[in-house]
Amino acid sequence: MRCGEPLPGDTVKLVDPIIVVEVLSPSTRARDAGAKLEDYFRLPSVRHYLIVKTDTRIVIHHRKDEAGQIATRIVRSGELELAPSGLVVEVEACFL
Repeated sequence: MRCGEPLPGDTVKLVDPIIVVEVLSPSTRARDAGAKLEDYFRLPSVRHYLIVKTDTRIVIHHRKDEAGQIATRIVRSGELELAPSGLVVEVEACFL
């Protein structure tokens, strides 16, 4: 998810995302949970990084606050409110 002017249909790279979602695959599991976390949060616009683990049906939610601190929680059910975007994600819907 990003905020701003609409992008051309052939855009393949965003420079100002607010929310990044990764669905883990066995071949990328270690990189998604480690190096990508650091890389994504280098972008000033990123506030949320969600890692969806389909094998265990959990979502790992990394959230960066206004001070730049990153908090992590593991969510198995219920809703994730992704402020300041106002987006609410129903965790169970990630696995339909």
